[in-house]
Amino acid sequence: MVLKFVFVLFGIILLTGLIGLFNEGVDLSLKQYVLNIVEISTSLIHSESMTITNESNNSYPMFPAFWEPYFYSVSIFLSAFLLSILMGIFLAYLTHLLPSGWSTFILRATNLLESTPDIFILIVIQYSVIFILKETGVLLFPIVGSQEKVYLVPVVTLSILPTIMLFRIIYLLVNDEYRKTYVDLIRSRGMSKHWIFFIHVLRNIAFSLLNHSKSIILFLLSSLIVFERLFNIYGITHFILSFSQMDVICFSLIMFYLPVFVLLILIRTIVDRKTGQKVAI
Repeated sequence: MVLKFVFVLFGIILLTGLIGLFNEGVDLSLKQYVLNIVEISTSLIHSESMTITNESNNSYPMFPAFWEPYFYSVSIFLSAFLLSILMGIFLAYLTHLLPSGWSTFILRATNLLESTPDIFILIVIQYSVIFILKETGVLLFPIVGSQEKVYLVPVVTLSILPTIMLFRIIYLLVNDEYRKTYVDLIRSRGMSKHWIFFIHVLRNIAFSLLNHSKSIILFLLSSLIVFERLFNIYGITHFILSFSQMDVICFSLIMFYLPVFVLLILIRTIVDRKTGQKVAI
C-alpha cells in the first residue's frame, strides 16, 4: 500500500516535469526534462521554503497562503463524496420499497440524468442562482471573482451526479442481492425490511460498492476542477492556475491526492472488518 502511494507520487513528479517543458515556450529535450524533475524533487524536499510568483513577478512564501484554498477544496470534495454515498443509499432504499413499475420509471429517469454532462448541470445551476438573485436579491453563493467561502451550495451541486451514479449502482447491486436465498431465510425469521437492507444487504454489497467508489472519486475530482473554474471559487484549482510553477503544481497535486488515498484506505478498512473481503486500492 505504501509502495503504491510512492509510485503515485513518483508519477505526479514525472507528470509535472513534463508540464514544465511547456512553461516558457516549448523545450522537449530530455536534458531539460531531467533538470525539471531534479528541480521539483529538490523543492519538495525543502517544501517549507517554497515560493509562489504572481503575474508581476513578485515572489512570496508559499505558506501559509496555500492552506486556505487547499482545505477549502478538500472540505468541499470530502463533504460532496460523503453526501453522495448517504443520499445514494437512502434513495436506493426508498426506491426498493416502491412498486416495480415506479422503480423502473425512476431507474430510467436517472439513466437519462446520468448521461447529462456535468458542465451542463453546473451551468444550469449557475443561471438558476443568477435568476434567484434577480428575483429575490438573495445571493446563494458568489458568482464572479469572490474569495468568500460558501459550502452548502457547492457541496450539494457537486454531489448531484455522483449521487445519481451511486443510486443506480447501489439499487442494481441490492436487487441482485435480494435474489439470493439467504434473504428469504432472514425474512422467514421475521426480521424487518429495514434490518435486512441496512444490516445484511448493504454489508454484502460493500465490496462491490468500494470498487465503484474509485470511479466516483475520479469523477468528483474532475467535476471539482470544472466547478471551481466555472464559479470562480478560490480553491486549489484557482491556486494552481494563479501560480503555475512546476513545484507548486506538483506539491498541490500530491497534497490533494493524500486525502483521497486516506479515504480509500479508510473505506477499505471498514469493508474488510465488516465483510472480511480485501480489495486492492
